[in-house]
Amino acid sequence: MSDEQHDDRRRYPRQPMVRTILVRPNGHKLDAHLLDLSLGGARVTLPQHWSPENGATLRLYFENGDAEESITLRGHVTRVGLDDLGVEFDPAQEKDIHDLFASLGPRQ
Repeated sequence: MSDEQHDDRRRYPRQPMVRTILVRPNGHKLDAHLLDLSLGGARVTLPQHWSPENGATLRLYFENGDAEESITLRGHVTRVGLDDLGVEFDPAQEKDIHDLFASLGPRQ
């Protein structure tokens, strides 16, 4: 295996971005920022007033340009950093994930 293949073990490439989202870990929606996104998950800023644990379930709400609707994805925490966390999307949401990418516009 080459060094390049070893360094990038991710199944899905990340798309860096900064975007405001809502995170709902326990019934209360909390403000956060999306830092990067892939078809398999996301990295978001750690919401204030929440101390997540690995494996914690949550929902992520992404505005899609329609003020009345948002795209909601279910996931679980895979990593907790000092000021961000990693989220893996739950399986069987492929259509919603693709809708989210379509709402973000062309990849840069």
